Amino acid sequence: MRALLLSLMMATSVAGHAQTPTPVAVPNRAAVKLEKLLKKTLNRVVTDKRPASLPVEARPALNRILVQSTNEFLAITSTSPTKEAYLQTLDASLTQLHPLVKKVEERQDLAIYYQDLLEIVGVENSEGLLSAFVEKKPASARR
Repeated sequence: MRALLLSLMMATSVAGHAQTPTPVAVPNRAAVKLEKLLKKTLNRVVTDKRPASLPVEARPALNRILVQSTNEFLAITSTSPTKEAYLQTLDASLTQLHPLVKKVEERQDLAIYYQDLLEIVGVENSEGLLSAFVEKKPASARR
């Protein structure tokens, strides 16, 4: 009985630890950099300091999603930022973008944009989300 109780306590401890959000130490001026990127994005789709080679017919929808993502990153940054919150926003955005872009080059341009966002806020890796997006894997296969 005692062993069972100890086992349950350990399982609860491990499960609780797995769900603990990972705080992100957001670099100084991250909000300023996000706002600057947001202003550029509002005017046109820009990735890696050059206009993206994205399909013209999809640009309004793409821009709307990029602006929404950047706004969500700003909101997360201004509260108590966690890696999970940023990755959740990233995953939701990539799910919306998935049907809009067909070519690998287009997906790479968008991945660069999101990599820039992650770098600005101090998240070092997308845990495979960006790679899966570029490889055009469906949302259910990403995580």
